[in-house]
Amino acid sequence: MNSLTKIVRTLLNMSFSEAFSYVWNHLKYYYKMRYGYYISRTAILNNRKLILINKRVEIQDYVIIKTLQNKVQIGSYTQINPFTVIYGGSGVVIGENVMIAPHCMIASGNHDFKQINKPMRHSEGISKGPIIIEDGVWIGANSTITDGVKIGHDSVVAAGSVVTKDVAPWDIVGGVPAKVISNRLKSN
Repeated sequence: MNSLTKIVRTLLNMSFSEAFSYVWNHLKYYYKMRYGYYISRTAILNNRKLILINKRVEIQDYVIIKTLQNKVQIGSYTQINPFTVIYGGSGVVIGENVMIAPHCMIASGNHDFKQINKPMRHSEGISKGPIIIEDGVWIGANSTITDGVKIGHDSVVAAGSVVTKDVAPWDIVGGVPAKVISNRLKSN
């Protein structure tokens, strides 16, 4: 059975209002994705040539992505929700099917606060390397991901967390600084 036949059968089993809503929501989605991805009109993407966006990515209202010289890569079907800020400093790689909730901060790079010869604002940047967020990760609202962190595939960062160290695949972390709470494979 092909996809169109399945859709028609699904619609025939719905009331008129359910079918109308179903079709309307799908049409809105496909219109939104007409360029292969969606970037809100209120989102700010600085240095766009260094921001690589794959298919079906959603960048919602008031997201800010800034990078000067290193790439910010965003994998397919990833959603970045309102008011999230991504600084590309030493590079950011976001995998596929990643969910980033509202008001998150992803900051790759750091200020050299140990030197005292000049104001920190004018000091050379220091970095532990790029931030890597692997496939299937869920980052909860108001979380911060710091420089050089790798978040393993299918892991969860609880809302309000500050991630300063690598997160293993399938782990659930939370707190300030974030610590392992559980593991998604062991909790079933």
